[in-house]
Amino acid sequence: MRVVVVGSGLSAVGALKAIIKTGVKPVVIDVGRQLDAERQKIKLRLASVSPNNWSDDDVKSLASNFTSKSASAIPKKLVLGSDYFYSSDNSGSVQPDSFSQSSPTYSLALGGFSAGWGAAFLPPAESDIRDWPISHDEILEHMRECVKNISCSEPVDALSEFFPPLKNNSNDVLSLSKGQGKLLRTLRGAARSSSVAPEVFGQARIMTRSKNIGDLKGCNYCGHCSAGCVYDAIYKADIEIAQMRLGQQIDYLNGWNVVTVVESGGTVNISMIDVSSGEKKIIEADRLFLAAGAVNSTRILLQSQEMSGFEATIKQTGGFLQPFVSAVHYPVAWPNQNTQSNVFLEFKEPRLSDSWVHVQISQPNELAMAKLGLNHSTVNSVRGKLAKYVSGNLVVAIVNTHSDHGSKYVVRVRDNFVNGVAQLESKQILHPDQKHVVRVLNSRLKKIFRRKGAVALGFARQESFASVGYHFGSSFPMSTNPKLPTDTDQLGRPFGWKHVHIVDTSVLPSIPGTSIGLLAMANANRIATSALIN
Repeated sequence: MRVVVVGSGLSAVGALKAIIKTGVKPVVIDVGRQLDAERQKIKLRLASVSPNNWSDDDVKSLASNFTSKSASAIPKKLVLGSDYFYSSDNSGSVQPDSFSQSSPTYSLALGGFSAGWGAAFLPPAESDIRDWPISHDEILEHMRECVKNISCSEPVDALSEFFPPLKNNSNDVLSLSKGQGKLLRTLRGAARSSSVAPEVFGQARIMTRSKNIGDLKGCNYCGHCSAGCVYDAIYKADIEIAQMRLGQQIDYLNGWNVVTVVESGGTVNISMIDVSSGEKKIIEADRLFLAAGAVNSTRILLQSQEMSGFEATIKQTGGFLQPFVSAVHYPVAWPNQNTQSNVFLEFKEPRLSDSWVHVQISQPNELAMAKLGLNHSTVNSVRGKLAKYVSGNLVVAIVNTHSDHGSKYVVRVRDNFVNGVAQLESKQILHPDQKHVVRVLNSRLKKIFRRKGAVALGFARQESFASVGYHFGSSFPMSTNPKLPTDTDQLGRPFGWKHVHIVDTSVLPSIPGTSIGLLAMANANRIATSALIN
């Protein structure tokens, strides 16, 4: 049997884990953009020594972030100063309510968005996936399967009662700095729960190696998590892709952009184009697992069915970023600390829904502190010391809501092509109650923080998409009884097909507020397992 997987992100890895387990050696087709050679050399050089021995020039290269120069915009996460893992059809942003020649951001990188984004995770609560045609227990089973060989910092604490642990290995937990630990202990005392409006705090769950395991290095607490971990302690999908290639478990074809997939009888024809030479090729497969990401999977399927002009909807989570100034001082240990999210707050707001609201809380990370004048070259200066002290009274909360309270993208393919790929037109439809949702949630959040002497900096609140993350999908949602042209069955099969399975976030019926990378990986693992066993 010839099995093909398109893509190399978290969903692709989830499917590959299941496929390899059956003894099949799949073919992976991927554009597979990577960090440029010069930056890879810097990364290897930094990884070979401890942070105390890094040169000033190397640290400057690591911390470089051209997006942090704006006085108002939220800086983007980069990898050693590179934005190679972000892509779009046009440099212009998607406009509200009217179509423009643009697209939501997608990734053509090896590893997808995981190449540059963090590795926070939290299993969904049952109430957050009630509209899914599969059970909560089944999703948890595959989440546990997927993290078997992934190092996770997952303490057992108050969150565990509502969000079941996946590994139960509390010995591999990242150490919090003195200030981070104080922040967690203080905020725990702010929780005021009831059966209809629970509030629960806990240490952030992060797919990050906390200590050395053989040749694999753990977190060195260098203070530059947002720049990409040079030690690869923060999980990325491309790490597993590399391991699969090294173990000859997969055949990896990089540099190819899949244009269309067509099922004919028991065969799937996959048309693709070499991104460098423009060479066109068609290969056949007995089974295809499409994990190109919500934007590109939607594009491929609309182009495959010649559905020019058809409007597909992509859901996204809602949310905002809210900084607080605190009367309680939480000493900052930067750069000797991990700067990923430190604390999770989960709560329900009955005035809106029964879905959980997910809040990632932390001291200002290195990008935020740089705006205050604190960086590697100023850390011992008067200005740097002052910025470091001031940072100890600042707390940042990033709020994510269920997609029921998020805006939507509407996309359609146009009749013009670039290198054989149909270009997208997109528009954004804001949630009709967006202002009300933000007002209600921020009111609740401010009330929680006020209990421990923290006041919101209202002027600094950010409601842009960049501030809350790239959590979107649902363009080809799974359904028990598919009816619409973009419905799929429980195995992610569109158009009544039998051998093509979408396995990325495109098929999630809705998007929980909690981080969805591991959730998408688990659903892909479930689909591939069921498809190949049956």
